[in-house]
Amino acid sequence: MHPPAALTQHIVDGLAVMRRRPEDPVALVVLVHGAMDRAASFGRTMRRLGAVDVVAYDRRGYGASQAKGPASSMTDHVEDLSAVCDWAGEEMARTGAIVGVGHSLGGLIVLEAAATETRRFASVGAFEAPMPWEAPEGGTRPGDAALAVARADGPPAAAEYFYRAMVGDAVWNRLGDGARRDRLAEGPALVSDLEHSRQPAAEPDLTAVAAEPHIARGERSAQHLREAAGKWAERLDVAPEDI
Repeated sequence: MHPPAALTQHIVDGLAVMRRRPEDPVALVVLVHGAMDRAASFGRTMRRLGAVDVVAYDRRGYGASQAKGPASSMTDHVEDLSAVCDWAGEEMARTGAIVGVGHSLGGLIVLEAAATETRRFASVGAFEAPMPWEAPEGGTRPGDAALAVARADGPPAAAEYFYRAMVGDAVWNRLGDGARRDRLAEGPALVSDLEHSRQPAAEPDLTAVAAEPHIARGERSAQHLREAAGKWAERLDVAPEDI
């Protein structure tokens, strides 16, 4: 296994970007996180990909990209991903030698980018990518419940609810005051993500995806995410990968 390159920090179009770039990378991999998450969550993954130029960024409204504010549509997220790809490797962007990988909502963003910018990516991967537009009104999934909390008590309350639902009360209770304030301030970005991803227009046109697709799910993934992975894989004519 190649040793990891040094970690560098950058600002690209208002987005906080982390990068590990070896001298002669074999590819460029761009990682996209999900709702209420950060680029730092990919830290272990980035250290293991020593042979590639690997980039992750805080999506708008989250972490060190909070000042950019929440997205006004899913298109904003696709444009952000494109800007990071362009910055990270102009030559690779022209030739399509880029691999885009997203977790959860990040997977949906990657698939949408692959459907709209068909020559940019050589391969794309989505792990636990949801299909939010299929969620019934008033459903019991964490995102549905978070939106109900937002309507009743506001975005900060929704952020706390969603964070607790994703990682547990014990983790929330261990956060310091500053970390809690940061997470609560991500409420508007979370609500934007949940609302816009539930619109029918958020569903990518998978017939336009030219990149090699990989759809993955975990053994402990929530049932609706496992089912969504099966649907994504079927529509892309690939087998879902269980990891």
